[in-house]
Parts: sequence; structure tokens; C-alpha cells
Amino acid sequence: MEIKARVIIEILGSPIEHVNKVMQDVVTELDKKNIKILKKEVSEPEQVEKFYSSFAEVEFKCSNLDALLDVCFDFMPSVVEIIEPSEFHFDPKVLEDFLNDLLARLHRNSMVMRNLHAENVLMKKELKRN
Repeated sequence: MEIKARVIIEILGSPIEHVNKVMQDVVTELDKKNIKILKKEVSEPEQVEKFYSSFAEVEFKCSNLDALLDVCFDFMPSVVEIIEPSEFHFDPKVLEDFLNDLLARLHRNSMVMRNLHAENVLMKKELKRN
């Protein structure tokens, strides 16, 4: 089942040259994905307090839900809009696989955050001793 979608991918950082390079890298990596890009618009970075913000709006077609989910997992867009089809009919196994992948990634991120928190607590204790 072919899917037509639009995503918005945002970058925030500093300096402006870094934001431009990261956005160019994102667009280059998107071109390598198993999707057909129909439209691509990249904004010029704008200053937001001490940082610069840029976004890319990309409309594309992909051959299946897995390809769309790969884009979402790999690029973490702030917005996903499914343009076509207007309805989905798929095997429950597809939803199970998606949910299990999502949960595995959430568990992995949770573990990383807990480890970072523990390291932070240890470093604060060490700093107080010195």
C-alpha cells in the first residue's frame, strides 16, 4: 500500500553554520531512505534567543507503513501528516510489530536516561567532596 505523507523536521542549535550543516545532512540522509521525495522546502535559520532554528517540510511517497515508521524513528519529525490513503486496513501483526519496536526504543531511551541521571548524581557527590 503506497502512502503519501508530509513531515516537518526541526533543528535547533548554534552557531548558525552548524544548524545549516545539520539540516543539509538531514536532507541528504532523507534522500537515501526508501522513499520518493515529492517536495522539499528548507527554511533559512532564524535566531531564537541564543540559538538558531531551521525546519524542513518534506512531502514524500513510500511503499508501506514500515518505510514511514523508519522515517519517523530515524528523523523524529515534529509533525507527521498522512495525506493518502484516507483509511488503513492492515494485519494486526503490523501494529504489534510497530508497538513492540516503539516500546523497545522507549525502554532503551529510559535506560539511557536513568544511567545518565545516576552518573550525574555521582558526579555531583564527587564535586561536593572536592
